[in-house]
This record gives sequence, C-alpha cells and structure tokens, in this order.
Amino acid sequence: MYFSIFLHFYQPHFQQKDILERIVNESYRKILKILKENGKAKITININAGLLELLEENGYLDVINDFKFLASRRQIEFTGSSAYHAFLPLLPEKEIKRQILVNQEICQKYFGSFYQPNGFFPPELAYDFKVAKIAKELGFQYILAEELASPIKQNFQKIYQIEGLDDFYIIFRNKRISVLILSAILRNVDSLKKEIEDDLKKDKYFLAIMDAETFGHHRPGLEKFLEEFLKDKTIKKANLSEIFEKFKRPP
Repeated sequence: MYFSIFLHFYQPHFQQKDILERIVNESYRKILKILKENGKAKITININAGLLELLEENGYLDVINDFKFLASRRQIEFTGSSAYHAFLPLLPEKEIKRQILVNQEICQKYFGSFYQPNGFFPPELAYDFKVAKIAKELGFQYILAEELASPIKQNFQKIYQIEGLDDFYIIFRNKRISVLILSAILRNVDSLKKEIEDDLKKDKYFLAIMDAETFGHHRPGLEKFLEEFLKDKTIKKANLSEIFEKFKRPP
C-alpha cells in the first residue's frame, strides 16, 4: 500500500491580518520546518495564487521562499487550481480557463521552473465533466475529486481514465481516512496503522486530502502527527505523480 498526503494551502484575499499571522505561525511555518528537517519527506500540495499574493503583501516572503526551496529538493510537488478559489462548476468555461491560467502565471512568477503541475485540484474538490475537459485542454493529466463523486464504490486499487476524455484520469480522495486525520481522531502513527492494518500489504493507494491549516491552526498539536507520519519508515509514502504512474488504468 502507498499513502499520499495532499495539503491545500488557501486563505481568502480579505483575510484579517491577525488571523493570517496566526495561520502562518501556527501552521505554515511548522509544516515547512518539518519538511526542511526531514529531507526524504515528500507531499503534494496546492497553493492558490491568491494566497501567494497575500503572503507577499504581508511580508511573509520566507514562507514563499521555503515552498520554492522544498520544490527544488523535490520534496513537494504542486497541482494546478483556480487563482482565487472559485467554485468552478458554476462558472462559464471562459472564466474557468481564465482562473486556471491566471493561477499558472502567478505561481510560475513565484516558483519559476519548479512549478510544473501535472494534476489539477478543483477548489472544494468540486468536480464535473466540464471542469475535467478544460483541465485536459490546458495540459493536465489528471484531476482530483471526492470519493463520493464516483458512481461506483472505490477500492483504491486503480486510477481510471474519464470516459470521453482520452488519456485523462481522475484520482479520488479517501474520505474516511482524510476525515479521521483532519478531525484529530487519529493523533499518532500507531492509531493510523491500526486503522489501515488490513490494507498495509495490499496493492492499493490511500490519498488523504485536507487543508494545510488543519495542522497546528485548526487542530493545535496535530502537526506532531504529520511529523511522525513523515518520519515513519513502515508506511510507504508517495507523491501524487508516483501514485498516478503506478495505478492508472484504461477505462
């Protein structure tokens, strides 16, 4: 079994300065420190252009530079998204494309050649075929979605091509595991192992997607779980690109 952690970094452009400061100190800097101190740890992230602008505007260039540094060490990989966290299925196609392209442009401004996303993260995991079609047209290879978006129960042993979109795939979030972590029901690696013990030796993947702010801000102290998980050597870790290459299947 391969386990992939995906963190979504986002704050609205109107976020109050004192709250942003707390989030940066309680969550972002702690996550980045954990990764910098564990050179073999790797995760996949989404960070929206709007948050990058907000961080620069408020003087948190160290956070942006740490993202770039970790990307240079191939410890984090990026996914594409919309620039300002728009709920894409409700937008016309022209605006969906604009949001995605603006996000690409701004993220490349901050991260340069290290920003080369292959996957696409729709805000709130709001999936529909229109969004998937546009993501494919713009060069992405796969899109992320909530497990409940699948018409069939997922066993997480295969990643399927979307019908009607040649060579474009969909990867589902494991809702149960994600919720157990983000709600702090699982607070250490031993409790996680117990929860997934029947799957550890199976040829499958688990993808846990949650807000980055979960670790340290929404759930004070839960960043210790993330650190313990990334240091643990008994659970196979993988970024999304590795999951994608190993488990993708034709329709």
